[in-house]
Amino acid sequence: MQLIKTLIVVATALVSLSSSVLAADPKPNAFRTPGASGICKDKGQLNKLRLKVSNGTQIRTGFCSSQTQGQIPNFEKMTSSIITFPKNGGTVTAGKNFTAVVKVNNLQTGKFSDPVNDYYDRPQELNGNGEILGHSHITIQKLNGDRVPDARVFAFFKGLNLAAVRGVLTQVVNLPVPGVYRMCTMSSSFTHQPVVMPVAQRGAQDDCIRFKVVKKK
Repeated sequence: MQLIKTLIVVATALVSLSSSVLAADPKPNAFRTPGASGICKDKGQLNKLRLKVSNGTQIRTGFCSSQTQGQIPNFEKMTSSIITFPKNGGTVTAGKNFTAVVKVNNLQTGKFSDPVNDYYDRPQELNGNGEILGHSHITIQKLNGDRVPDARVFAFFKGLNLAAVRGVLTQVVNLPVPGVYRMCTMSSSFTHQPVVMPVAQRGAQDDCIRFKVVKKK
């Protein structure tokens, strides 16, 4: 009798979950594409969108990639990062070197291809421990109040290409202009695509902080 009650509870929960998903997305198949093998074969659509087919280079006008997503890690092996310096809300001195510090889990760093000729041209891969093979970056932008920053404009950008030391990545930075800045990490697979995770509901794989650059005293 107890087993029957348990099965009823489980079945009810599954129906409830299914209903909530459908309510959130009443047309789950509305945006289905032809899949990796066919996504770049519609020349008319590509011409309409003015997209070239990917050739391993960084095409600024946009492009179409039929590359598969590759190996996606277990839920227990999802990438996660945190910036430990500068501190969020902290201060550094204009024109003076400081060392940005990033801690990262579940990413085998120090793995990257030539971004000039091998950009987005291999699927994501995992190491023997199930961690993504890749690298991270830091990007810093000067902020203007609550205006959305232009993604094309940055004050500092650097790939953190060396392997992490006990999970820690570092990079020397110098920002000569005082102001409020945002610093973010960007975790990437081997050929520079953003890391692909196994589930939608999760913590972010990257971190962002805001800090001030002040004039020398």
